Amino acid sequence: MGVSLCDTGIGYKIKSGCVGMSYKYLSKSKIVRGMQCQKSLYLSVHSPELEPEVSESQQAVFDLGHEVGAAAQKVYPGGVLIAAQPRNPAKAYAETLDAMAAGECTIYEATFLFENVQVKVDILHKEKKSAKWKVIEVKSSTSVKDVHLNDMAIQAWVAENSGLKVSSYHLMHINSECRYPDLKDLFEVVDVTEQVLELKEKIPKDVKAIKKVLLGAKVPDVDIGPHCDDPYECSFKEHCWKEKKIPELSVFDLPGMGKKAWGFYQRGKIKLSDLVGEKLSMNQQRAVDCYSSKKRHVNAKGIKSDMSSWEFPFYYLDFETIAFAIPKYKETGPYMQIPFQFSCHVETKKGALSHFEFLNTEDIDPRLGLVESLVSTVGDVGSVVSYNKGFEAGVMRRLADEYPKYSKKLNSIIDRLVDPLPIFKAHVYDNAFAGSFSIKAVAPALIGEKLSYDELEVGDGSAAQRAYLRLIDPSVNAKEKTQIKKAMIEYCKQDTLAMVELVRWLRAV
Repeated sequence: MGVSLCDTGIGYKIKSGCVGMSYKYLSKSKIVRGMQCQKSLYLSVHSPELEPEVSESQQAVFDLGHEVGAAAQKVYPGGVLIAAQPRNPAKAYAETLDAMAAGECTIYEATFLFENVQVKVDILHKEKKSAKWKVIEVKSSTSVKDVHLNDMAIQAWVAENSGLKVSSYHLMHINSECRYPDLKDLFEVVDVTEQVLELKEKIPKDVKAIKKVLLGAKVPDVDIGPHCDDPYECSFKEHCWKEKKIPELSVFDLPGMGKKAWGFYQRGKIKLSDLVGEKLSMNQQRAVDCYSSKKRHVNAKGIKSDMSSWEFPFYYLDFETIAFAIPKYKETGPYMQIPFQFSCHVETKKGALSHFEFLNTEDIDPRLGLVESLVSTVGDVGSVVSYNKGFEAGVMRRLADEYPKYSKKLNSIIDRLVDPLPIFKAHVYDNAFAGSFSIKAVAPALIGEKLSYDELEVGDGSAAQRAYLRLIDPSVNAKEKTQIKKAMIEYCKQDTLAMVELVRWLRAV
């Protein structure tokens, strides 16, 4: 493929024209990628142009990791940060050794090298009694996962072989029981020494295999499979699936299929036409039938029966929420959904439509303002329509607990919630759903592109969360905030307007 040895990143001397270091190193993240899929690793080194740029949502995940990491350092204060450039691991390693020699007891981002593999330790803390080091890996999850242990096993192999005397390995993760403002128990620290040392034994073999793959002249012949999404979604997934010529509608697009689809794939049952006569669920069979007949499935009697208890006026309600890893409002915990915006379309029996909205625009707890606006918007009679109502119900239950003054009204709203989602699942299917009953799939399929989200500046819940963080950021100028506010209102309003049109569609049927 015309790739020089310096591009393989596995420790050969850099050839002429490659600058920056005497050697190139294989990072821990590359090894983890190679453990998941050797083809993905190979492409990331030899064909990086095939890899999409980091999306805004992915960057938000990285930013969250940095935020949690900074908070974890406060648990072990007074340490020194190894801040060498990421493309110069040899310098970072030297700085780490200098810090240890100088008597530092806590080091952040300590870097170690062994056999041209580079690892960084989030927190390295020296124990006074044993004079050995405690290795602490920080994760933004709320539990220990297998992939974390593999991650730490690589650290252990490199760090110990580079001469570090380690007493124990610990994983520090978010404690979901923590409640603001008492953040003393924000983290839970779990001793994983036994599991890490056991997994460490297989790391040399894995690293050897990965280096061999990277030196190969051909892309590894790895088929698509569950590993495309486990433990992480692969950035080359679209490329590999296109290579396999997976059709636009396939077994992977059947409702509720999940990992069962791989069983069909391995038997060569990939196209929907391949599935005739196979044992499928009712919804899956319906999707296959619609594909074969090229007709939409609609059960009008079922729709009418399921909507018979709905009462006007209809309040179409949708929340936008944000979940902070590090809680910042009274009695909230990590990753608790905090509502900061709602949209509500109100429809009378005669079809008159009005719209109400709330959006918090300041860096304050948005919940009380939202509750007060919500209870003044939603009347005491009429059905409250929410797509996937369990989410809205959960948000309002927490609000009712936090604000007892409004609990009676909030519980009344919860009791009147009705949901179009199960009606569509039970009685409607269109090929354009592509196996999904999300409002973003159903609305454009049934109503048309006027309800598409593609042209919106804020196009999904993740984008709304990122926009909200910019909106409440004091450093953002007023002009940009005005644009953000407009985009956020348009997006949330689109969600409830989509519900209006979908419910009208159901009633017309």
